[in-house]
Amino acid sequence: MTVTACVATGSSTAAEIPAAADASTEGPPALAVYQWLDVDGKPLPFQDHAAICEALRSATVISRKKIGRGVAGAEKLVLELGGTRFHAAFRTVDVTVRPPPSGGTTRPTMKYRDAAIFEVAAYELSELLGLGRVPPAVERRIGDVNGSVQIWLEGAEPEVELLEREALKPPDEAHWRRQKQVMRVFDSLIANTDRNQGNLLIDDEWNIWLIDHTRAFRRSTRLLYVDRLDTCERRLWAALNEVDEDTLTQRLDPYLERLEITNLLRRRLHLIRHFAQLIERNGEDAVLFDLRPPGASGQAAAAAGP
Repeated sequence: MTVTACVATGSSTAAEIPAAADASTEGPPALAVYQWLDVDGKPLPFQDHAAICEALRSATVISRKKIGRGVAGAEKLVLELGGTRFHAAFRTVDVTVRPPPSGGTTRPTMKYRDAAIFEVAAYELSELLGLGRVPPAVERRIGDVNGSVQIWLEGAEPEVELLEREALKPPDEAHWRRQKQVMRVFDSLIANTDRNQGNLLIDDEWNIWLIDHTRAFRRSTRLLYVDRLDTCERRLWAALNEVDEDTLTQRLDPYLERLEITNLLRRRLHLIRHFAQLIERNGEDAVLFDLRPPGASGQAAAAAGP
């Protein structure tokens, strides 16, 4: 499948960037687009995900710097490939925890992992479902440490920083709410218990980008945020129904343990049943929506007149 990425950050205007065909990016059209930039804010000479992933795997590490916010052990890298320098995030956390029994029982509690490799799994699943909401990430060993390397979104800011500056004022509230709903459906699917305002990035087109998934893919079949799952993006709903379980398993097998994949598949079925019941009860138009570009809903309303 050929993927086309469009525009972007800073004061640049929208521009189509043709991407090379890549089997690893097969899936529905992405719901968000971005023009990837180098350390100077100029467009990278490679824009398709296949080339970005290869660059993340093979580029020379020029420098490493600890990241102030987020998961312990995360670093901001400067990478260089063919004379082009670009930033990336390197995560190395790999912890398996089995909390002690509580409530007077001696029954072992369910273990969970805090693992950098989950960032790659989240990226692969986002692409498979056509979300395009997780920046490209690959598995890589740097020095004597294994981890995940993810391309940096230049010019994007964490939601928490916008809130601190009282600058979180999306121009299209309806579009913003719908993006948040896409995020909730995705987080419910991957059992992400660590979505906070520091790992939700906003670019200057007010697209929401999702990072820091090291505490996702919990070993639970329970849907998170189920009381808030009242609507679903139409293409995401179609992808949830159409994705082949064998394809999903094959795509995620390098990054997840067998039980993590099994429970992901179960949560997918729970999501399908949940929204199918809502559609049957309330009607498709009340449950499914189309995620249009920022401002599109307001423009449509203006065109329709009073």
